[in-house]
Amino acid sequence: MGTLILVLGSVLLVFALYSVLAPVALNYSRFTRPFRLPCPERHMNAAVEVKASSAALSSAYGGSRVHMRRCSLLLPGQGCDEACLKDLAA
Repeated sequence: MGTLILVLGSVLLVFALYSVLAPVALNYSRFTRPFRLPCPERHMNAAVEVKASSAALSSAYGGSRVHMRRCSLLLPGQGCDEACLKDLAA
């Protein structure tokens, strides 16, 4: 019984590593640098940093869930609709 639990646990661990950790590791570097994007609200270029780990996981599975971490045009605590990030994860 102990061997069965060990094998099952190992299979689940390998599955988790390949389905979650590997895609994040492969895509993480795409989202770590700041992007120069045109701001649709202010009509100026902005340096935008995104939340790299969630963007990497989302883009690995075909999603487009990218959220802004920092924008050079916004004051701390100020938000926007993040329209400049619309096609970034694709």
